[in-house]
Amino acid sequence: MLKLNIRAFFFNAQTDYLPYYKNFTLNIERDKKVIDVLNMIKEKNPDFSFPNSNIILKINELVVTADENISTIAKELGKELQIDPALAYRSNNGLILNDSDFMQSFELLSEFTNEEDRAYYQTLYPVHYASSSFEYNHEYIGDAILLLASRLIERNPEDEYAIINTINDEFKGIDYCEYENNVFKGQDHAQTIHQLKEKVATKAKKSLLDRVCDLAIKKRSDRLDNDTISEEKIALYVGSRNDTKLIAQTKEQIEQRGATFVEFPMSTRLAGQTVISSNIELAHQKAGKMLLEALDYGATSLLFSKEEDFKLFNSMRAKCERTVGRPIDLKLISLDKLPIAPTRVEA
Repeated sequence: MLKLNIRAFFFNAQTDYLPYYKNFTLNIERDKKVIDVLNMIKEKNPDFSFPNSNIILKINELVVTADENISTIAKELGKELQIDPALAYRSNNGLILNDSDFMQSFELLSEFTNEEDRAYYQTLYPVHYASSSFEYNHEYIGDAILLLASRLIERNPEDEYAIINTINDEFKGIDYCEYENNVFKGQDHAQTIHQLKEKVATKAKKSLLDRVCDLAIKKRSDRLDNDTISEEKIALYVGSRNDTKLIAQTKEQIEQRGATFVEFPMSTRLAGQTVISSNIELAHQKAGKMLLEALDYGATSLLFSKEEDFKLFNSMRAKCERTVGRPIDLKLISLDKLPIAPTRVEA
């Protein structure tokens, strides 16, 4: 038997002005599925809503399907679980989405498809709504249609130009994609997306990423002193969910020196690195959001596990401040420059 503490999302566009959450404590057998959790919440509160079929939702920021085993969820994500719609701004009633955009994206390439392609695309429903790009552009065409485009190009290379032209829309196309696998236990499509982006990208003598990294770092020299480190509130940015060992080790080292370790949600998420050469405005938006989030969670210093990330975000800081409309008063420091830098642990 599992004891779960659930924070569940409620919203009805017909009656509610804003979404809200309610807390539930559930005792559930280990062999039950997510759909059983949803039904138990519904029994306790009839206002809780979810679709009758094709159910996807977010649990602790990862998209899951209703047939996922709840014991697997608890093992990976813990017993404190927050339930949200897969994409909150498309919620009409609880977890029920206005998902008309999913098939609208399919129609962009429908002339190149057959029934097998349509069936394949429908399996990508969770992938579509797991994309973080929707947070920055509500009109984005979605990661799923990009995966379909890759499949179609591989099968019919003669259609490559037309397909790429279709998905390369200036305002909502592939340039807004910074892919991360946000589906719980889902297949990682990073390599496929990367290869498709390479097909789309125009070759230049020097990429925008290289030019940005070559910019002079701001004259301000951020550092942490051994004598004052105990006064700091220090966050760590790793940019990947696979670096949990390094986070834990850094936290231990910092707290042993009397400083405060600050955790923030975007510490393990991409923040514009992979789109800077194709969509500089999106890169500034995502980087600014990450830096500002660390600040708002209480950090006075932000460490970077990768030297290239430190150089990139430090060089973009002024542009990020203009993008978010606020000063970002953080010390930005490479982890290697920390006086108590931990031994690196391979993920």
